[in-house]
Amino acid sequence: MSVPAASAAPQSYVGQQDLATAAVDHLAEWLVVTLGPRLTAFAAGAHTPEEVDRVAHGVAPDAGLERRLRNLYAVTAFLAAQDGPGSAHEWLLEPSAELDDRTPAALLHDGEAPEVVWLAAASPVF
Repeated sequence: MSVPAASAAPQSYVGQQDLATAAVDHLAEWLVVTLGPRLTAFAAGAHTPEEVDRVAHGVAPDAGLERRLRNLYAVTAFLAAQDGPGSAHEWLLEPSAELDDRTPAALLHDGEAPEVVWLAAASPVF
């Protein structure tokens, strides 16, 4: 899979479509292009980046990986829409005081719901 430069990241895939019914292969592909294969795999709890690449190419993931990919997509698309795709990558890797000094990517990796992770994104910095 060829990955364009970060500045060429595509628009959010889902748009008006319901996240729960969007094709997971398209979500995985968008995440790999937007975040890179390693961060996507880690945050989604995949064993390897190749596992996410297989999903992006149409191989159905197990229920746990699918849920984590959808959660990661929800957070990443929200941040990318607000501040651009590069901001999502940086934010996912930055430890946050609101998350007990853990990174948002680590929380998503551990199966945390995106709503909990969003709270850190929505918290004002003073």
